[in-house]
Amino acid sequence: MNKSKIYGGIYTKGPSKKTDAFIMDPVMTLLENKLAPYYILETIAHNLMVAKQGIIPKNSAVLILKNLLKLSNKADGGKLINPTIGDVHENVESILTKSIGENAAWFHIARSRNDQTVVDQKLFTKKCLLEIFEMLNKIENTLANKTALYVNAVMPGYTHMRLAMPSSFGFWWQSYLDQILDIHTILKSVYEVYDKCPLGAGASYGVNWKIDPAFTAQKLGFAGPFLNALSAIDNRGIEDANIIGQLSIILTVLSRMMEDLIIWSMPELNYVAISEEFTTGSSIMPQKMNPDIAEKIKSKSSKLIANLNHVLIAMKGTPSGYNRDSAESKVAIISSLEETLSTLSIANDLFEKIIPNVEIMKQNSIPSLPTKLADMLVKQYHIPFRTAHKIVGKTIHLVQGEINKITGNAIESSIELIMDKKINIDEQLIKEVFDVNSALNQYEYEGSAGPEHVLEVNEKLIKKTAMLKKWTNNKKDIFVNAQENLIKEVENYIKS
Repeated sequence: MNKSKIYGGIYTKGPSKKTDAFIMDPVMTLLENKLAPYYILETIAHNLMVAKQGIIPKNSAVLILKNLLKLSNKADGGKLINPTIGDVHENVESILTKSIGENAAWFHIARSRNDQTVVDQKLFTKKCLLEIFEMLNKIENTLANKTALYVNAVMPGYTHMRLAMPSSFGFWWQSYLDQILDIHTILKSVYEVYDKCPLGAGASYGVNWKIDPAFTAQKLGFAGPFLNALSAIDNRGIEDANIIGQLSIILTVLSRMMEDLIIWSMPELNYVAISEEFTTGSSIMPQKMNPDIAEKIKSKSSKLIANLNHVLIAMKGTPSGYNRDSAESKVAIISSLEETLSTLSIANDLFEKIIPNVEIMKQNSIPSLPTKLADMLVKQYHIPFRTAHKIVGKTIHLVQGEINKITGNAIESSIELIMDKKINIDEQLIKEVFDVNSALNQYEYEGSAGPEHVLEVNEKLIKKTAMLKKWTNNKKDIFVNAQENLIKEVENYIKS
């Protein structure tokens, strides 16, 4: 029997080396090392609490806290875990036992590895989410700036991958700013729901001591303690799935943006240029610069969708109470948080250096103007819209799809064919309809691509961005200050 095991009493032989290696495989060892600093932090908070509650002797608490503080640097270095000993809990208990002997036997009282591992994961997740919120804010500012810069840059809008209606490059940027702000707002709400401390929930049903969960929650920077011990443990994978779901949606939105930019940067269109620093060359074709970063950003959403499925499938058949299946959520949530953060960072860099070819986009917008012609027939000649729609369709057929060849005579011929009547069409009106420089003037309400309305909306979205930034700064201050204050309080307790 491995004497380092903390649960050795019931065993005669104990788990096999193969069993231990299967549980603490290289991936899990790496993840445990990432979570180790938070394990030390919450263990410090817990031991301070049980000491203040009179559950453990003060002299033992002082020795435990002193040695936990010493372990912080080793944990921060990512080298605390020896997988042959076991997980982070077993490693720390083994180290403390060697350092302070029987006094270490007190440090695990009134808690379980189950509530510990959830709080460790939550602290790591909160830190990463706050970094993601900051990165989202940078992207939002970039999109708002691009919107204002290109609000008058006419470009074709597409539906079904076909020319549809005139738009602007600024309007395109703003459409994604609006979407990302909405998802950011939802993720903020998810964070607020998630911000409950599970420490004290024990294995799933509480512990047999009068502990103070509100104390440890406050010391660790949580909004409050758990409300139900079983829920606190059962919620592990469910809460992770909620977060991963929102992160996968964010990356799906980025994927769609990248798809647009990849298509528009094709030499055949040449609407935009992706900066060279976000491309790679071909090993065989010297003329190529491939949009590899944009393509890799697209693929990241697939990884997070897979992580979401991983968690949901792992959790769907687990009964209530802790089950080892839920440990799989650790793999999925840490991967998702790190992938999202790195993806947001490079996506923002790529966005900042996108340069549009304004003249080409403008000229390619001309075939998107016929709807404006139909509306002109309605406004100027009181032709019902569906009839005007048919007239314009017939006119385009008559000129064989060459929009620049549409004339008053062609429209008059179509009117005669469709309506069996003659209407003289003012050629000046035709010129105004197909003047691409005034293509955006037809939009006369907020939410449309009209430049003045896009700018009005932009101001509203910028204010929303500022509110989200203020919220993030506040939550970050709470998170950082709680940890600093906890260490100071522990140091004072040791001295007292």
